[in-house]
Amino acid sequence: MMQSPYITGLPRRMGRALSAMFARDGFEKHRRKWEIVHEVQSEPGPLPLDADEAAIYQAADAAARECYSYCQRYKLDALVLDAIGAFCDRMEVAQPVGAEPREKIARATDKAWWLRSIRKAHARRFEHTAIKLGFVGAKTGLYISDESAMRQRERNRQNARLLDSREMKNEFGQTYTVAQLADLGMANKTLRRGELMTRIRGFEEIAQDLGHVGMFWTVTCPSKYHAVGGENERYGGFSPKEAQEYLVHMWALIRSALDKLGIQPYGFRIAEPHTDGCPHWHLLLFVAPEHQAAMEKTVRAYALAEDGDEPGAQENRVKLVKIEPGRGTAAGYIAKYIAKNIDGAHVGDYRTRDGETVRAEDMFDKGEISLAERVTYWAQIWGIRQFQQLGGAPVGVWRELRRIKEETVRHAPETIKAAWRAVQKIEGSDEIAKQASWADYLRAQGGATVGRNAAVQLATRLTVIEGRYGSYEDRRPCGVFAAGDGRAVYESVRYQWTAVDGAGVVAVPWTGVNNCTQIDHEAVGLRMWLATRALSDEVKNKNFRPPMWVDWPEIRRTAKEIEKKTEKFAARRGGHG
Repeated sequence: MMQSPYITGLPRRMGRALSAMFARDGFEKHRRKWEIVHEVQSEPGPLPLDADEAAIYQAADAAARECYSYCQRYKLDALVLDAIGAFCDRMEVAQPVGAEPREKIARATDKAWWLRSIRKAHARRFEHTAIKLGFVGAKTGLYISDESAMRQRERNRQNARLLDSREMKNEFGQTYTVAQLADLGMANKTLRRGELMTRIRGFEEIAQDLGHVGMFWTVTCPSKYHAVGGENERYGGFSPKEAQEYLVHMWALIRSALDKLGIQPYGFRIAEPHTDGCPHWHLLLFVAPEHQAAMEKTVRAYALAEDGDEPGAQENRVKLVKIEPGRGTAAGYIAKYIAKNIDGAHVGDYRTRDGETVRAEDMFDKGEISLAERVTYWAQIWGIRQFQQLGGAPVGVWRELRRIKEETVRHAPETIKAAWRAVQKIEGSDEIAKQASWADYLRAQGGATVGRNAAVQLATRLTVIEGRYGSYEDRRPCGVFAAGDGRAVYESVRYQWTAVDGAGVVAVPWTGVNNCTQIDHEAVGLRMWLATRALSDEVKNKNFRPPMWVDWPEIRRTAKEIEKKTEKFAARRGGHG
């Protein structure tokens, strides 16, 4: 047995495992992994992959000082920003954003901004390397590496302790911790799961009224996006973030093609990871029965346009289950996917790596990191949006209506009153007397495909925001109005919350009936909150562009050819579409 050198530049567990593997099997059998190890050791990047939290703190402090030195050296904002941009590129972090140069400079000279930026970049680089080396997979670390899971769990706990330590007081003298206020909204996993299920059931009820059919799709990426524990010879080295960008743009092409055919599906999309971290999508969509065949053909064509002739693509790239009436509900079918990606409630049993079978919700008590936790950490590290509504009326209006008192809409148009009644949940003496109804809300708004033409719209007000990096104006929700009559605004109730330590003032919705409280955390200096939110970069970045490594014109051309030449789907289409 040949002797393997000690692997440096990686966490000790990984180094030991790789050293043993090379010693056991030789370097030639694992040439690709050895090349990655060599790259890690010869090009460690801004921070070595085994850097601990102390090293990240030191790097953040040094980076902030470096950017501050540019301010002293160059004086002009334009020159300072050029220097900051070049330094950010060297540090492999995104450049600071802001409406004004001074806001960008303020971020770049702030240690806290650098701490978040370096953490995110380092976590993604570490996890991408772990995927390529085989430390993410069914037999190693499900969805993410164990190191990333433990680090993200501890970071979330630190954030939770921070939120629990900060107190806010409103104009009536009521005092709550930020954690208590956040728990009233979608940060509360139980509320988040409940709202998603309410919306899905509402879509299904509307579909039943209209005689529409349910289609449950599973769409995944070509083989080159899948590491499969580092053993896939076709793997092209792509990260889960890049795979998600591929799926986002592929769906944009599908949506455009369906729109040209007059097909308007509505429902939900769920992004979740394969065991090797590569995302795939589940889509529960409802369409008119006469559009079913044309939609099936279109989705398959675009899903198979990239490497559609590779082994297993026809069978595994895109799968469809048609929801048949009388054989379970669509909401029931998707419930386990919702729970698995939020809190693991009612998911059932889970077999651990050593073969022991435990209940998913009991894993935390056993010291394990549950499936739902690992999925959450995966989404946080890669910035992937897990749930997205497709079609329907805006959920923002739904949430805003819940913040409005009954007396405010007493003399409102019937459209607004109907929408307001639909979103209310009324508690009885022993049970809920009335559930909020997404279906009734959609009916009041104009139907499941109304989109931006909804009858009730969100009202906003230009507000001066005192942020951590400067003051700026932004439009913030303040109520609702009926479309075509923007003059009458039915305002929601918001308290003025002040940090007890005087960090700032922030407008927060009235919490009497609101289960969706939102807080301007930046105004109270709680920017670390963003680390716990699973918002995707493709949503936050208005300048998002499709990934450039994919030949999208060729995909469009190939998809059209598949649509034309596939006799199976052409025959099934019949006279529809």
